[in-house]
Amino acid sequence: MEAKIIKKPKKHPVVLPMSHYRDILASYFPGEEENLPFQALAFAYKHHAGCFRKSGEPFLTHPVSVAEILIRDLSIHDPQLISAALLHDVVEDVPSVTLMDIERLFGGTIASLVDGCTKLQFDQKDRATQSDLTHSKIFLSASRQLGVLLIKLADRLHNMKTLASLPEIKRRRIALETLRVYAPIAAKLNLYILKRELYNLALSYLFPRKSKRILNTTRELLKSREVGNFHSKLGEILNESPCAVSIRPRVKGLGSCYSHLKQTLDQSNSKNLMDFTVVLDSDDPLHCYSVLGMINQQLKPVPKSIRDYIANPKQNGYNSLHVRINQMGRDYLLKIRTRNMDLQINSGLRYQWGAIHLQESYWSEISDLLRNIGEYGGNSSQRKDLIQLSDTAELFVYTPDGDIHYLPRSSVVLDFAYKIHSDLGKFCAGAEISGRRLGPGEKLKDGATVKILQSSDPLEVDSDLEKLCKTPKARSAVNKLLQRERQNYAKKIGKEILVQEMARRGLSTDLLEHESMDLLLSILHIRNLSQMYIRIGQDDNFSTELIPYYFDQIPDFKSEVRESAADRRRRNLLRVSELKKAVHKFSKCCKPYPGQPGVVAALSERGVAFHLETCRILPESSPGGTQRLLDVHWDMETPWEAPLWFNLRAKGISPQEFIRLISPITFQFELHHLEKGPGRRNRPSALITVSLTDFRGAASFFKSFSPGTVSIRSFSHKDHISPFPYLSGY
Repeated sequence: MEAKIIKKPKKHPVVLPMSHYRDILASYFPGEEENLPFQALAFAYKHHAGCFRKSGEPFLTHPVSVAEILIRDLSIHDPQLISAALLHDVVEDVPSVTLMDIERLFGGTIASLVDGCTKLQFDQKDRATQSDLTHSKIFLSASRQLGVLLIKLADRLHNMKTLASLPEIKRRRIALETLRVYAPIAAKLNLYILKRELYNLALSYLFPRKSKRILNTTRELLKSREVGNFHSKLGEILNESPCAVSIRPRVKGLGSCYSHLKQTLDQSNSKNLMDFTVVLDSDDPLHCYSVLGMINQQLKPVPKSIRDYIANPKQNGYNSLHVRINQMGRDYLLKIRTRNMDLQINSGLRYQWGAIHLQESYWSEISDLLRNIGEYGGNSSQRKDLIQLSDTAELFVYTPDGDIHYLPRSSVVLDFAYKIHSDLGKFCAGAEISGRRLGPGEKLKDGATVKILQSSDPLEVDSDLEKLCKTPKARSAVNKLLQRERQNYAKKIGKEILVQEMARRGLSTDLLEHESMDLLLSILHIRNLSQMYIRIGQDDNFSTELIPYYFDQIPDFKSEVRESAADRRRRNLLRVSELKKAVHKFSKCCKPYPGQPGVVAALSERGVAFHLETCRILPESSPGGTQRLLDVHWDMETPWEAPLWFNLRAKGISPQEFIRLISPITFQFELHHLEKGPGRRNRPSALITVSLTDFRGAASFFKSFSPGTVSIRSFSHKDHISPFPYLSGY
């Protein structure tokens, strides 16, 4: 609930009697005045009494309006869902009412729905964090009970309709959240009425001038002579159809003109502003193909624009034939379907007694989508990106057996692998398309037949690969693997750091197995040793300098050794024998390189960031002092298990100059890619890909150039290296 209630509205409140709300509900449930929704209404009326919205309306108008949206717009008459809609704000806004009260009076299903709609509140977390945690809870709850999401969508739609009473800054914040969270998920659920209204309202607040201009253009277009002529011509063609037809013209909403990627609202973002739905008075799908043939005989289709969702229905059961027609420089989308297909598309969700009636495969897809969004471990912005990815244009690809799968446009090989099976994604080594091998992060083309290649080793993951994935399932899975790898690494180095601290104080590592260790962990509010190692390895506000102090609080752990001032200034050591893209980062600020002397490491949840000791942005002045940095010791003697490929950028060096500089190098390395890079102020630059085999060779290679000239954009093993055109770098 965003339109917050207040006890003393600025305007004179209008108190409406209970009979007013009962009459509204009775118009949808005639003759059922003693049933569940009316009991819920009476309970809500009692506990919201005296509360008003900022517009001055009684607060109860909001839950009643939410119930009306579910009934009127989504054709849902389920008594439990409507009751939950009427009660969805009671627990959140009335301190004296608990979920146990709701369960006792109305049953477990309604209590569960109300719980899913109730915001999480934490005293010590900022608004953005609380909002993200609430979204996580909503999507996890909805993955088990879709009714939670239906209530939240109706709740958001009514709030958007009544935003005018809020300050502008709040209006924009709520509109932006609607654009990034609620409108895309309504689109994914094919709730077309809610999707259209949510997009229109949100974009009208965020782009008031542009949205007004576009809406005026579309209104004029609908009444224009050219659209009328096209409508008439279409009618003339279909006079000869094998059955009666109706033609419905429709202008696109603002959502079709908005680009999530560019974050712009513009007519050019939409392929067409008009579509026509041709509904046949027939139940025979073959008549749809006859009508398509008649239209194509006289109105030439845009090449490759025909989509057959009758032979290949979408997973949600959507059936229609789509074709684009260009007339006088304007594109029109035609949708051809039977009356039953049209009824199925426009009849809304069939929700009854706590269950939504969808095809099993589609409900499985929706449930997985919501769970993946809810469980996503990245930041709040990335969670919103996942939601927006669900509302993108589609491409289709085939398995070698001929099965068709729909994916968001710009999906990569790994998206397809995870679409088929989680294990196939986890061990994906790439794909084969028309005899050509593609890596896990390479884009798929519309209509391709894709054979996924597997490896015996798990997929090597990194943040770049996560960003390339366009399906929530693949991106969430990569994020989980990434977090697991980072935690395993943090656990390893955290233990090494702790052992160094203990040695400095003359404490034996045998103490880690001592029976009093449980007492120490309880003092630190840590579950077990593994969690302590991870917190140290991630520098999670856990100063290693305090560890010996904690040990000294337990009699058995007391040490007679005391550090000298020199010991306190000495940093702990990080030994690096291998580089992993998931956890190691060469910072852009000072451009260190592998094997370079004078490098220090900063720890975080994302892994290890390497800096030069002279770097000006090092966190030396933060609490904990020098112990928050580690001296890096490169293992110069041990070869890497496999060569690493490095994508580099050289500033002030042309490709020809680069060749001259590396020609005297005698150690083993391979040059795989060299091209002219984007130069600034007429200065040359080069983009380079080389493979190296150990730290000694890497140090020798980078020493061939002036300090800071060559920076590392990315590194990985051969099967996972990304080509330069879409590298994000560090």
